[in-house]
Amino acid sequence: MYTIAEYVSKANREDKGMIFTFLKRNQQFVYSYSHGPLLDQIHGGQEITGKTVFDMYKDAPDLAHVIHEYYEMAWNGEYVEYEIHYRDKEYLTSLRPVAHQGTVSQVVGICTDITLQKEQERKLAHAMARSDFLSKMSHELRTPLNGILGFAQLLELEEDLTDTQYDFVQEILNGGRHLLELVNEVLDLSRIETGNLKIAITEVELLTVLQECVKIVKPMAKKKNITIDVQRDHSNATMRVLADPVRLKQIFLNLLNNAIKYNREFGKVYLYCHQEGDHQVIQVEDTGVGFSASEYNKVFVPFYRIEGSKEEGTGIGLSLVKQLVNLMDGKISVTSTKGKGSNFKVTLPVPPNLKTGVRWGENVEPDGTDMEKTDVYRLLYIEDNESNIHLVQKILNPQPAYNLLVARTAKEGLSLLAQEKVDLILLDINLPDMDGYEMIDIIRASDAAKDAAVIAVSSMAASGNIQQALDRGFDHYVTKPINVKGFLNVINDVLNNTIHQNIPDARIYSTGPHGEQAVSAKTLQLSLEDLKKINEKKYRAAISMHYAGNDWARTQVEGLTVTFERMGIEVIAVTNAEFNWEKQVADIDEIVAKKPDILVSIPVDSIKTAKAYQKAAQSGIKLIFMENTPEGLKHGEDYVSIVSADHYGNGEESAHIMGEQLKGRGSIGVIYYEGDFFSTRQRTTAFEKTIKEHYPGIRIVERVGIKGPDGGEEATAGLLDRHPDLNGLFVVWDIPAEGAMTAARKAGRDDLVITTTDLGIHVALDMARDGLIKGLGAQLPYQQGVAEAILAGYALLGRQAPPYVAVPALKVTQRNMLEAWKLVYNMEVPERIQNALQEKGR
Repeated sequence: MYTIAEYVSKANREDKGMIFTFLKRNQQFVYSYSHGPLLDQIHGGQEITGKTVFDMYKDAPDLAHVIHEYYEMAWNGEYVEYEIHYRDKEYLTSLRPVAHQGTVSQVVGICTDITLQKEQERKLAHAMARSDFLSKMSHELRTPLNGILGFAQLLELEEDLTDTQYDFVQEILNGGRHLLELVNEVLDLSRIETGNLKIAITEVELLTVLQECVKIVKPMAKKKNITIDVQRDHSNATMRVLADPVRLKQIFLNLLNNAIKYNREFGKVYLYCHQEGDHQVIQVEDTGVGFSASEYNKVFVPFYRIEGSKEEGTGIGLSLVKQLVNLMDGKISVTSTKGKGSNFKVTLPVPPNLKTGVRWGENVEPDGTDMEKTDVYRLLYIEDNESNIHLVQKILNPQPAYNLLVARTAKEGLSLLAQEKVDLILLDINLPDMDGYEMIDIIRASDAAKDAAVIAVSSMAASGNIQQALDRGFDHYVTKPINVKGFLNVINDVLNNTIHQNIPDARIYSTGPHGEQAVSAKTLQLSLEDLKKINEKKYRAAISMHYAGNDWARTQVEGLTVTFERMGIEVIAVTNAEFNWEKQVADIDEIVAKKPDILVSIPVDSIKTAKAYQKAAQSGIKLIFMENTPEGLKHGEDYVSIVSADHYGNGEESAHIMGEQLKGRGSIGVIYYEGDFFSTRQRTTAFEKTIKEHYPGIRIVERVGIKGPDGGEEATAGLLDRHPDLNGLFVVWDIPAEGAMTAARKAGRDDLVITTTDLGIHVALDMARDGLIKGLGAQLPYQQGVAEAILAGYALLGRQAPPYVAVPALKVTQRNMLEAWKLVYNMEVPERIQNALQEKGR
């Protein structure tokens, strides 16, 4: 008597097997037992007990004969293992004879579905064969290329060549070098795909690598009269990253070559470097031809060529760069504007001791716990092949951020898209009821799914197939066999480029009070090592405000004090001069007597308070200024740095809102501040210049100056009397803008478009109610306070600080009011603003 033990699968493992036994009767093998899910798959749920091999495989008699022979071998005492292909599936069967008193009495068989495994084996074999072929081809091509390039270079050295002969030699050299570059890039890309490209991660001095790259490409830039401007964060003594030094050089040579190749004559290339959090950020920006936003992901697909490009190229370089950056645990992204240029941004990890402890832009909480928000994205995979579906499910199921839906036909996919909100679609090109190109046209035309990102997933890997898909509207293209890590990277990149966040950009348009070049506050940070050093010293700080009675001042002081607490710096005084210069001088004298290490201040009067600040500097106190500096004080000698909002940028934002609201046509007035104040002067200048350059159909009919915040109502009333058909009005900040609203309503001008700067409660409420204020450029006072505290840290560490730091501008309209308020004030939106927005359906 024999007991057949049923197979029990491991936890979380899908059981796709079958166990069976058979006996031999009258020269036929008859099944005596069977169990397992494969019964349904192979035999459609038929009972096989008591039946023969020929009964069960009537549709495949040749296969039945082969299986019968294997059964005969097992009955003769052999251990047998064989593979078969049946009904589009592949199976592995193991046969083990069971003997009783020296004679085989039955055979136990175990059958498993190995379709997926065999497919992966074939794909791997194909990839390895391709890699081997490319390696051999590389060798075969390099040998003649060596002769071509070598002898062409010797010819180039000949002094008696005619101009025509010299041109011929240059054509030979250019063609040969282009072919060599193509061979190298294709080989590297193939090695990455097969996992054969090895990288050696070590600490690399980033600036040294970048300087070497710039030196190499300078001759190429010189031919097109292109200048290369390298800008770095001088506050960091070292700029080290974790990377492979050889491959890192390859990455930036490729990016710089592209920035020159696709640039215009007499163009510029900018190379920016700074640390953000735990990564170094390197941006390569050019003033070249640029490309559309729809191509952001496509440029990283192998063999893709930018629309309308006339430059020679293989379309491989950027794909290789992306793969290399990913191998180093970095990221690369791009922004571009047609006719203006492109900006490629690479982030690379820094060594552990250089990781950030405090940086600008974060909510600094001294005792709080880190709260991580994970977005969940809905993905739809439209695919008819069960094996491919199973693979993608196994890849994505462990990812908590992805919720995967599956459709097996185009019709089923379109039905799901009509019912479900989907962020990303993975679309097989060859579906049974509709091809992928017809499908993408329907998706892009539909209201429900037109904004979803779509990635083509196909076994067709030729460059022509890829280009065709990208031209038809796919956001990216993934070829089978799927490279798991690359597949996840593509999904992440496409989602990040499709789902935008409303945060201010790092670009700064202002210059400092003395014409200083601005450094973005986004580049400021202190490492954990820096924090430890500062905490150990028990430093003290004081804050002297020109006026502390408004939201701007209170929020900035909060940003300072919270960050100082995180740094272990005690705030010993916060004073309010109430716009009185004599009181501020007295406040500073009292602060100096307390001997703080740091003083952060905004002068009431840059001339009359200068001596008091000079005295503080001479006593050894390190000074950081807000918005302006006292007359006569010098950067690096008397003070550490100035920090302000990007007032020029805020003026630009206000102008663009005005232009959009008036649809580029109309007459407007400008209310400016008559005082010689740096911030208001920059706002007004930026507004007027932007209107003139970008909106020629809008005419500034009159400018009116005010002496203080109460002058807005009178100035507006006069303007409306003199220009009753006025369409719009710019007011230099929010308090006089409140007076402008009052005057406009008294005059019955509820149709007047007003833009301003600074997000005060009253202009915010009017905007929420869809009133006269249509938008503004906002300062970020909390973040400005954080930046000032970090600069204090630079001074205490003996680190060089830039003379002028600016906090990016923020465009605010009714549409982004809730997010903007939280960013500006680091607090919840007042209930009355929330209620007003709800009434307007926002």
